[in-house]
Amino acid sequence: MAVPNDGAPLGSTVIQLVNKLQDIFSRVGSQSTIDLPQVAVVGSQSSGKSSVLEALVGRDFLPRGNEICTRRPLVLQLVHTPSSQTESAEFLHLPGRTFYDFSQIRSEIQ
Repeated sequence: MAVPNDGAPLGSTVIQLVNKLQDIFSRVGSQSTIDLPQVAVVGSQSSGKSSVLEALVGRDFLPRGNEICTRRPLVLQLVHTPSSQTESAEFLHLPGRTFYDFSQIRSEIQ
């Protein structure tokens, strides 16, 4: 499985490769996982958890509200692209479906 390296930092290439492997494992129903650094944000309701994650990513994509907005764990792959390309995201539970509108990502999470 080739992952192009167009002068991108090694970390970007590794993330692309891991995303592809996670997609393959999901499609074949494998329980194999790849151990990567993970971020867990814990706090009471409306304490800024979404703001912390969005600050790390640099995009607004999480639902907000006075009630509980995220009711279950999810895997969302956000891939950084050169500014000349359209940003997109994919959920592990929706293989093959690509989201280009970040408001649709927010709706899917709710």
